[in-house]
Amino acid sequence: MWLIFSCTIPAKHSNARVKVWRRLVAVGAVQIKSSLYVLPASEANHEHFQWLAREIEDLGGEAVFFQCPAAENLTETEIKALFGKQRDEDYSRLIEEILSFTKALEVGVQEQEEKARELKTAIKKFTRRFQTIREIDFFPTGQGEQTAMLLASLPERLKGLADEGASPRPWAVLNKEDYQEKTWITRERPYIDRLASFWLVKRFIDKDANLEFISPKQEMKREPARVYFDLAGGEFTHRERMITFEVLAASFGLEDRGIAHLAALVRALDLKEDLDRAEEAKTLKDLVDGLVKITPDDHELVKRSLLFFDALYAAYSL
Repeated sequence: MWLIFSCTIPAKHSNARVKVWRRLVAVGAVQIKSSLYVLPASEANHEHFQWLAREIEDLGGEAVFFQCPAAENLTETEIKALFGKQRDEDYSRLIEEILSFTKALEVGVQEQEEKARELKTAIKKFTRRFQTIREIDFFPTGQGEQTAMLLASLPERLKGLADEGASPRPWAVLNKEDYQEKTWITRERPYIDRLASFWLVKRFIDKDANLEFISPKQEMKREPARVYFDLAGGEFTHRERMITFEVLAASFGLEDRGIAHLAALVRALDLKEDLDRAEEAKTLKDLVDGLVKITPDDHELVKRSLLFFDALYAAYSL
């Protein structure tokens, strides 16, 4: 069910137009036509539109909203995609801001104490921004999880500032034998880092590894036979400035030319950085996007991606 909202505001109230638009954006509404906005039907969203309609009428404008099960010329999938696109853009802007801040912090000349204070303040600010976006992320696409993992890595940087410099610290290499016959678990609809990471597991850690998916709303069940990866709170996920693929490779001491090349490309796509590899990364993104588009089943998507990464690894290892 959807709530559809429409309004008109007198031209003399130009400031009011901006205020109304900001309110619509703040509650997570997306525009489906020139003057029509939509939200998923809920008591909270009904109240949002109710208050906004009253404010518009007090300004001499007109507003109407109603509940309907579907739109005639837009499918439910298309409407959800509009929400996903809007929230992904919000998360992407936040990710870019976080990465820009951390890069500036690394090259800054201030003392460690001053850097630590700046980072503490930034963590609070970024966390508030993230929570605001997540509250209106009605149909998660996975971008929110990536942002959560990046945020979760910031306290590690804070700990690192207690040392001489803030570069990533090494950790002990794990024994592959301790990770046999495990079920590896990640979020549904895997994308570049998750697909590449499970390929790394299957090809270099446990060829018989099982895979399960959970939705963003499901909780992690901590059991010895279950290993969570590329999600906030997982055993293997973003750490400091490393993506999950890099963390897995470092954790198990996996080092060769092919893995290093793949890691650089996956990183460029996942964190949207490393402009030197932008063209090569764009080609990889197009291929992965196409694979995702023609493969609605997650397990089949992973199965196909294994061969895909096998081919890339073979090419990069030459």
